[in-house]
Amino acid sequence: MNWNKRIRQFHRWVAIVFTVTVVLTVVVLAVQGPEWVSYVPLLPLALLAFSGIYLLVRWYRTSRRSSSSPPAGAGRAAWVRPLHRWSAVTFLATVLVTFVALSLPDPIIWVSYIPLLPLAALLISGLTMFTQVAMARRRTGRALPA
Repeated sequence: MNWNKRIRQFHRWVAIVFTVTVVLTVVVLAVQGPEWVSYVPLLPLALLAFSGIYLLVRWYRTSRRSSSSPPAGAGRAAWVRPLHRWSAVTFLATVLVTFVALSLPDPIIWVSYIPLLPLAALLISGLTMFTQVAMARRRTGRALPA
């Protein structure tokens, strides 16, 4: 198994862990649980950011070397991965803007809702890619080659 495949698998599993921790955090805070629970998703989010940045840089470096176009008939797979990459970049930027806006002496609360749109795009595109891999494995009946 090559290094890039390991990072992608790690990124997928951390995305699942992050989603579960966000859901659990929302549930715990909805039932008036302790406020420290809101910090639990930060570790998986940081791991997602670092592995995602690594994958983005790796993709950018290899795509500049070989400017090959997607294969004919790639369909949905041709745009889902770039959508996922750029919505991740947008999500990271909007989270940073949110931290700055909320750290002001008179915080702007509505800014905290801005990262939800790229987060929704990340969720939808990530689930699409996840199911594409699972469906391809199911169709072939075996693991996909690297």
